[in-house]
Amino acid sequence: MNIYAKLTILCLFLVLFTAGVLSFFADQKVEQTFKEEIVSSMTQQSRGISADIGRFMFSRLNDIRLAAKSPYFRNNNPNPEQLTQRLQELENLNDLYYSFSYFDLNRVRIADSKRLSIGKQHPETPYWTRLMNGQEATVDVSTSESVGRVVIHLATKVTSLIDNTEIGVLVGRILVDELFKIVGEYSLSSDTSRNLDIHLLDTEGTILYSNLDPSSILTSTYEEYDLISSLNEPGVNFLETQEKLYFVTRDTNYLSFQGNNWTLILSIPKDRAYAPLTQIRNQILWAVLPVLALTIVLALVAANLFVKPIVKLSNAAEELGKGNLDVELPMGSKDEIGKLAKQMALMSQNLIGQIDEQRQTNKQLIDQKTQIEMQKNQLVSVSSQIRDSISYAERIQRSTLPPLNTLQSVFPESFVMYRPKDIIGGDFYWFERVRRGNNEFMIIACGDCTGHGVPGAIMSIMGSNQLTNIVYYQNYLDPKKIISRLDKVIKFELQRETEEVNRDGMEIGICVIDLDTLKMEFAGAGIPLRLVKHNSNELTIYKTPRQMVGGIEGDEQEVHAQLTKEVIQLEVKDRIFLSSDGFQDQFGGEHDKKFMSKNFNKLIEKSSSKPILEQQKIIERTFAEWSKNTSQTDDVCVLGFEIK
Repeated sequence: MNIYAKLTILCLFLVLFTAGVLSFFADQKVEQTFKEEIVSSMTQQSRGISADIGRFMFSRLNDIRLAAKSPYFRNNNPNPEQLTQRLQELENLNDLYYSFSYFDLNRVRIADSKRLSIGKQHPETPYWTRLMNGQEATVDVSTSESVGRVVIHLATKVTSLIDNTEIGVLVGRILVDELFKIVGEYSLSSDTSRNLDIHLLDTEGTILYSNLDPSSILTSTYEEYDLISSLNEPGVNFLETQEKLYFVTRDTNYLSFQGNNWTLILSIPKDRAYAPLTQIRNQILWAVLPVLALTIVLALVAANLFVKPIVKLSNAAEELGKGNLDVELPMGSKDEIGKLAKQMALMSQNLIGQIDEQRQTNKQLIDQKTQIEMQKNQLVSVSSQIRDSISYAERIQRSTLPPLNTLQSVFPESFVMYRPKDIIGGDFYWFERVRRGNNEFMIIACGDCTGHGVPGAIMSIMGSNQLTNIVYYQNYLDPKKIISRLDKVIKFELQRETEEVNRDGMEIGICVIDLDTLKMEFAGAGIPLRLVKHNSNELTIYKTPRQMVGGIEGDEQEVHAQLTKEVIQLEVKDRIFLSSDGFQDQFGGEHDKKFMSKNFNKLIEKSSSKPILEQQKIIERTFAEWSKNTSQTDDVCVLGFEIK
């Protein structure tokens, strides 16, 4: 896409974006203003209708109260026929009333203007209940028991003319249709297509009046009553849903009329309420479209004027890119484009000189690359030879380690965790079953040579071979003597007998167990013995001198004197552990610290209640979790077995 198309699209986008944003905010403002006008209008109408209903009920209740003060009704022994004539006179005086009735306090109809149900007891309807509970006068909308139609009952108690005691009840009836004349038809503004839906409800949500469906009066509950029932604030409550606008007014007192807690609801569907808003939006749209079209034309003209010099400069730059450094650049203008053309001309001259220099540099780089490739191939060859040598060394070293079944043939519950830091390492283990006379012994050793990798592996092979020589061919059985002789042999092999102090060599721990008596002798240098007794499950640690075999000062007898030997009577199910310091020196965990000996001791003690193979898995899993984010610090060797 060229610059002309991009700039044109940019201009169009800016124009359309600006127009869209302005239209959006204008539309929002118009809608907000329109909604505020609707809310204000319907709030005023709700107050007006509520006041009209209250005034109507107050006035009609006063009519009944005044009629009840007539001496005809206050006579303690009324004449039914005279009462009927009086009730007919009241009906004829006011066309608003449908009929009048007079009852005694037992709800028995004494007289009726239409002579209906005389002598019958009236059911205990809500207005009777309120009168019996002490209310002097009340209003109720219900189906008349005598007339059989929905009427407004206006009832008041009648008192005696003699002693002012309650002697009867006067009831006037107005057809609920008269309420239609009071409420009438209401609409938003003067637009009759936007009529309001008006409903009057009692405290249970039953419809007492509806201009939408008169047949629902007293037969149906308002569908959205659960929605509006919580609106109890004084005055008009406004509620908006996705489909309708509701204005809810609770029945309020009107002068001495206490009201019946009725609810007046004015509602209108949104599509009907906001119908004029669509017309307003269309008018705004038709006003904006011509301005928008003119703005787009001006934007396209401006884009064309700006793009022409840029296109020329782009074509010249394209020629420069192809290698035509002598191309003519449009440097006539004095604006930023002209300055850019001058800079490009200067740059092309500089490039001509730099290209010549680069050719010379490239020739030198090619020669250097050839030399680097040769050196790389040599390094790959040497690395492969070293890797093959170390792999072969690993096979040699592992061949010097005894098979685990040698130990398991005597102690089936046993394991060895052996993990060199590198492919080969300085830790090793050694065990063998030997006979001396009539007794059989199991000799078990764990060693940790100085260093790791190749130096450590050489030392470990030396140590393993010398243990075999000392035990098999020199018939040594005492662990102290084995270690002191091993120290002498290593010094001889390394030609260090003349040195006073030497730190190179190995740490080692050796157990010699009499398989007949289960008596064990232990000696070591640097590696302790860990023993868990079966009857207590407590860990006992037998420490050894911190010496390096092959570097202990003195001759064989002096070395023997510096060592200590533990004689321990073992029992079945006792567990013995020998370990190099690689496990406890491993860095890891949340704070990248050493595992430490105390944690290693706790790990062995807590896991010793498990079968030994499960204990091995716990130890190996703990090591893996501890060191998962840290490389292995040292060679690791942990050896454990259970006395059978």
